[in-house]
Amino acid sequence: MVQIQPDRSFGFAVRFETLAMPSRWSLPMGNWTVDASPGTISAKSEKNKLDWTKLEQHLQEIGTLHTSIYRVARDLAPALVLSGYWFFKHPGLMFHGSDWWYIPRISLLEIGMLGAVTLVSRVATGRGRGPKDESLHREMSATFLAAFLCCLAIYPCLLAKLDWQEALRVDAGFFLATSLASLVFLAAACVIGWISIDTIIPRREVLIIGSGRGGQAAYNEMVDSPVYNVVGVLDDSFVGPAHMRDRYLGGLELLDPLLKENPVSVVYCSLPVKSMYEPIQQVIAVCEQFGVEVRHSSHLFHTKIAQLDRRPGKNYSILRMVRDDSTRYVKRAIDILGAGILLILSLPVLIAAGIAIKVVSPGPIFFSQDRYGLHRRRFRMFKLRTMVVNAEGLLAQLEHRNELAGPAFKMRQDPRVTKIGSFLRKTSIDELPQLWNVLVGDMSLVGPRPLSVRDVLKIEDSAQLRRFSVLPGITCIWQMSGRNNTDFANWIRQDLEYIDSWSLFLDMKILIGTVPAVLWGKGAM
Repeated sequence: MVQIQPDRSFGFAVRFETLAMPSRWSLPMGNWTVDASPGTISAKSEKNKLDWTKLEQHLQEIGTLHTSIYRVARDLAPALVLSGYWFFKHPGLMFHGSDWWYIPRISLLEIGMLGAVTLVSRVATGRGRGPKDESLHREMSATFLAAFLCCLAIYPCLLAKLDWQEALRVDAGFFLATSLASLVFLAAACVIGWISIDTIIPRREVLIIGSGRGGQAAYNEMVDSPVYNVVGVLDDSFVGPAHMRDRYLGGLELLDPLLKENPVSVVYCSLPVKSMYEPIQQVIAVCEQFGVEVRHSSHLFHTKIAQLDRRPGKNYSILRMVRDDSTRYVKRAIDILGAGILLILSLPVLIAAGIAIKVVSPGPIFFSQDRYGLHRRRFRMFKLRTMVVNAEGLLAQLEHRNELAGPAFKMRQDPRVTKIGSFLRKTSIDELPQLWNVLVGDMSLVGPRPLSVRDVLKIEDSAQLRRFSVLPGITCIWQMSGRNNTDFANWIRQDLEYIDSWSLFLDMKILIGTVPAVLWGKGAM
C-alpha cells in the first residue's frame, strides 16, 4: 500500500562553523527527518507543515467554505454587527427606552437596514459559486466588497437620525467591524480545515481504475492531495506515463482481493463507458459487495462547445453505498459528547474494576487488540481484561468448542475467563474503555461490533465485508436484541440492515434498548 505523508512541518537547524563532517546524511525518525552536512545539522517534521494550496484543496473537498453554517454566519455578519452597535454602543438608534433592556419597538427603517445589509452581503459574496471557485483570496475579496456595499446601503438611513459627520464615523466603524467579523468566520473555517487534515477527517484511500486520459487526470489531482491517498492503479492494459507506473498493481481481476486486503474507501473508475460498459458494471458490482464508494468521471462525451455544468463543484458522479449527509456530523457530535460524559461518569467504576482485576488475576488491567474498523482499517481497541494473560495463545486449543456458527469464536463456559471477568462481561463493564476509542474517532456509540483480525480473515463471503462501510460501535442491533443469542449469519444480516436503514432515531432506539439488555445480562457470554 502506498501512503502519502502529511504536508505540515516545522523544524529547527543548528549550525556548527567548526564541525567537520565527511558527507551529507539523512536519518528519518518517525515524523521527523534529521539532515546533516558539514557545518549544519537540521531537523524538520513533515507532519506540521501548513501548505496554503493544499489547505484550500482540503477546504474545497470537505466543503468547509460551502457549508450552510459558514455561509449563514458570513452573510449575517453585517446584520449582527449593526444589531450589536444598536444594542451596546448606541441604543438610542434602535430602542425608545433609556435602558438597554427595554423591550424594543423596531421601526420599519431599522428592519429595512437589517434586511438590506443581509441581502447585499449574500449577493456580494456570490452565493451561487461552487467550492472550486472558493479560494481563500476570493473569500477575503468578497468579504471586503460585501462590507463596503453594506456601508453604502445603510449610509442614507443613518442620515435620517444622525448628522453627516456622525453618520460617516458610524459607517466607517461598521465597515471595520463587519470586515473583521467576516474574517474571523473565515479564519475559523481555515482552522477547522487545518485541524481536520489527518486528524478529524482522515485521508481516504483511493484505488484508480483505468490508466487512460481520465485515470491520469484523477491520478494527478489526487496523488498530492491532503485528502486522498492513492493506493494504486488497476488496468488490463496500462497506458499511463512513467510516474504513474510506480503505482500500477495489475489487471481488473485484482479488484476483489485488493478491496478485501486493503482499507480502500473510494474506487475512482475512469474507464470509457462506450467500450468498457461491462467491466464498469463489474467494478460497481464488486464495490457494492464491499460497500465501497464508486466515482466515475462526468465527462462522458467529447464536446467542442458544450461545457459540463460544475455548479455542485464536482467533475465526477458518485455512487455511495451508505448514507452520507450532514447527519453524520450530528452523529459524530453525539459520539463525542456522549462518550466524554460517560467516560467521566464511569471513572469510579473503572477504578474499582481495575483494582478487582489486579487482586483476582495477575497481569495488566487493560486488554488491547487489533480490530477492523471503517473500510477494514485496523485500529487498537481497548477493554478491561476479563481473561488470563495468555488467553489468545490458548484460543487454538478451544477452537473445536466454538458455540457460534461462523468465523467468530464464542463460548459460554470459556475456561480462560477469570472470576471477576465473568461479572465484567455480564454487566458489559469491560466495554467501558471503548469510550476512548469513540472519542478518538475509531468507533461510534452505535454501529456494527468491530471484528478481530482472526475473525475477518475467516470470512469467505465478500458481501459480508460491507459491514465495514461504517464506523464500528460499542452497541448494535444484535446486542440490543439478545447479544450473543444468535448465529454469525444473522449477526451480519442485522448489521447490514442497520447500515441500510440508518438514522439518528434508530441510533437512539438502539442506545435506549441496550440498557435493559445490559441490566438483565441478556445473551451475555
